[in-house]
Amino acid sequence: MISAYSQEYGKYKIGESFNSVFQNLEKGKFTGTVNGVLFIKDSQDKEIILDFQAGKSELNVVKDSTEMYDVSIKEYLGWTTSGKTKILYSTYADANKLSIELSSGVFKIGTHDGASDMVVNGINYHYKSELHTEYLVLTIEKDLVLDNFWWLRHQGVLPKKAHELKKEIVIQANSVIVFAMNKN
Repeated sequence: MISAYSQEYGKYKIGESFNSVFQNLEKGKFTGTVNGVLFIKDSQDKEIILDFQAGKSELNVVKDSTEMYDVSIKEYLGWTTSGKTKILYSTYADANKLSIELSSGVFKIGTHDGASDMVVNGINYHYKSELHTEYLVLTIEKDLVLDNFWWLRHQGVLPKKAHELKKEIVIQANSVIVFAMNKN
């Protein structure tokens, strides 16, 4: 039996369609709020609680000029109550990724590479819509390990050294984020 690397190790799973009112838009910028809490353990096993209480959020719909698998990337950005920490959740076709920008760098899980049909195993995403607002509820169902490898690479660190310097954080199960985006 042949199995893909991501399926074998359970980090990703086949994605289901994102049932968002924004799914078929080619471009646009929307504002809203973000609520919730992320329970994080840093690389020293110290717990950090990131709270999002009516924080500022944006949805940037960025056109994909090639339209390989989707017409656009949907980038949901949210800031903690203090405004010091940023979260980015993005979708493309049937794939997603999540990143958190801390003072020590950007930590990420997920990808839009390849066939763009794999989602992060452990992020439950649910959309609900009312007259002027769409809610995207992200529930972390199991501990997720995010690393800063790609952030290091974007800083110009060569691959071998980036692997040596790489740090990880863990978003703990039962963390929840809710993006409330204005549809206008």
